[in-house]
Amino acid sequence: CVLGADAVPGTPEFDLFIKEVRKEITVKCGQKCTAIRRIIVPQNLAEAVKEALTKALNQTTIGDPKNEKVRMGALASLSQREDVMEKLTQLKAESEVWYENQQAEFIDVPSNNGAFISPVILYNNDPLKKLSTHNIEAFGPIATILPYQDLDEAIEIIKLGKGSLVSSIVTNDHQIAKDFTIGSAAYLGRILVLNRESAA
Repeated sequence: CVLGADAVPGTPEFDLFIKEVRKEITVKCGQKCTAIRRIIVPQNLAEAVKEALTKALNQTTIGDPKNEKVRMGALASLSQREDVMEKLTQLKAESEVWYENQQAEFIDVPSNNGAFISPVILYNNDPLKKLSTHNIEAFGPIATILPYQDLDEAIEIIKLGKGSLVSSIVTNDHQIAKDFTIGSAAYLGRILVLNRESAA
């Protein structure tokens, strides 16, 4: 999911971006082929995205889905959890942990048993050279923030994924949306342009 340079904090697009990223990380515990793995944001907005995502994820309750308060359940199996944790370790070799609630309590889960995991947000400060983010997928609630300097660089980062099922760009600037679509369409199965109008 790409955040357009115009979608600064305080705009409807910034809020939409945070909402969508949080949803895609937590729905089905991130176990979807179309879940967001790479969060591509302007360098100057990375800290604001971190702060907003941290706030949103802190409000995500984890545990037994039979409890009405729970918003995220467990991974499919214990072996799946082991695989996700192994991939997370590999990703951490090149990326800094920006969010990881190791003290998370899981609702209605005796002694925190089961295949539960709290969401993790990583930060790769050089996504054009540190390539594990593009090659390793932790099939769970794990995503990495990747900063870009300009739209051309965002497109180059997209291409490093070597083809993705879906992608989204959140922008209210039609030129940004057009340039992104033309530059990256050959590498993506579907592109969603999300803004205050399309969200309505």
